[in-house]
Amino acid sequence: MAAKYIIVGAGVAGVTACQAIREIDPKGEIRIFTEETYPFYSRMRLPEVVSSKLEPERLVVRGPAWFEEKEVFFCPGEGVKQLRLDPLGVISSKGEYGAQRLLLATGAYSFVPPIPGVELKGVFCLRTMADAINIRNQASSAKKAVLIGGGVLGLELGNALRLRGLEVTVVEVFERLLPRQTDPKAAEMLQAAMEAMGFRFHLGVQPKEIQGKNGKASALLLGDGGSLEADMFLISAGVRPRLELAKAAGIKTDKAILVNDKLETSLPHVYAAGDCVEYRGVYYGIWPAAEEQGRVAGLNMAGGEASYAGTVMSNQLKVLGIDLLAAGQTDPEGLLESEVIFDPKRSVYRKLVYKEDRIVGAILLGDISGHKKILEALEKGRSLGPLKGSVLGKLDSL
Repeated sequence: MAAKYIIVGAGVAGVTACQAIREIDPKGEIRIFTEETYPFYSRMRLPEVVSSKLEPERLVVRGPAWFEEKEVFFCPGEGVKQLRLDPLGVISSKGEYGAQRLLLATGAYSFVPPIPGVELKGVFCLRTMADAINIRNQASSAKKAVLIGGGVLGLELGNALRLRGLEVTVVEVFERLLPRQTDPKAAEMLQAAMEAMGFRFHLGVQPKEIQGKNGKASALLLGDGGSLEADMFLISAGVRPRLELAKAAGIKTDKAILVNDKLETSLPHVYAAGDCVEYRGVYYGIWPAAEEQGRVAGLNMAGGEASYAGTVMSNQLKVLGIDLLAAGQTDPEGLLESEVIFDPKRSVYRKLVYKEDRIVGAILLGDISGHKKILEALEKGRSLGPLKGSVLGKLDSL
């Protein structure tokens, strides 16, 4: 069996590529494979399934009807086991398929640090819909949860458990929350606000061992000698790109699959996009980058002329009562020029970071108004002229 296009992975990169192909080629056969049984869903909203705010089907972005409308062969529950190079194609769990163009959008997996005891029952990671459902089921009878990792997804997951009535303790090896996205002042304010909600924190501490009873996790031993008992343990230590297929096929990789401006890999007619990709030395691992890369790859696969030029790193956190957006260079060391509004009474901290007369980074905590204009100026490298240093008070002029 042969298709004009094969896409391995049905996340945001793969499905966006599929949509882009159809803009140029309305009828060329497309097959899109995924190990998951759910169609394309919003991975960022998985904590809402954990909290039971939403049922799994509410997260679906593109269901079976969309693939039928686009005349795309959608293959859920059918993982690709191997790439075939001559002739080009894939070997899946159900058969072999040829292709003229192939996209690797294999995404990433949850990184599990080598802590003794991670294999015990009651230890979870959140990456897929199945993970979210498993965590929700365990949480229904739990009272205490320990979260290993204080990143964006981890804090949102912790809040989902808090909303279910669990006592949540966060263990983070860094001295502050969100060290890659915030500066010390923003992290301090965020921590204080979350402590007021009931979160507990152990910062600057190494998780040493997960201890168990009768094969089930029961306590986390800390590097400082302390111990935290809980009913469930959640690891949120970042992700790693899925490179098995690429490496086995001889595609060049470093931190992830290496691609050029057209999202082409080192093999002819093979493209890559999303969380499995490294572009100009940068590994993004964020939804906006995967979406942009998927679109560029899809257009080029269909014969278009599109180029990728990178994506501004940004993260937005929504924990009950707290808005936080961090983008670009947040300058935690205070080495660059910045403009700051600090209003402790309203728990608001707004900071723009400048290089010359351009915005290169932003932290908006407690008030993210104007963030679209700020992000646009950051992404486009807009010259601010006399507006520099007073942007936060003159957003209408931006």
